[in-house]
Amino acid sequence: PDMPWYVLLIIALASLAIAVGGFVYMGLKGWRLAKRGASISKRVAPLADGLSRQTAELSAKAEQLQANGEWLEASTARLQTSLARLQVVVATATEAMEPYLLLTGWLSGDRGWSDWRRWGRKKR
Repeated sequence: PDMPWYVLLIIALASLAIAVGGFVYMGLKGWRLAKRGASISKRVAPLADGLSRQTAELSAKAEQLQANGEWLEASTARLQTSLARLQVVVATATEAMEPYLLLTGWLSGDRGWSDWRRWGRKKR
């Protein structure tokens, strides 16, 4: 069962052709894939840069918004404190002016019975 040399040569050359054909096929597919990847990268790279830039801007704006919110909270607290103080001042001034208002009402001739009720006297 000795094979002639030319049959072995044909089998070796066919095997080599199949192997080289496979490498060429894989190389061609890899080259096409690399070419397609490069074209996609050219189109996507500016979009990715823009997206990262917008993300940085949004994070900066979020930090600024948080700082503004904290400032607004502090300002609202100060405003509430000022309003409470002003209400105390107005209430005190109103109570202090009551006798003068009553006196000017009596002197001007406005002697309504509402003045008696204000001081706790009942209308007869």
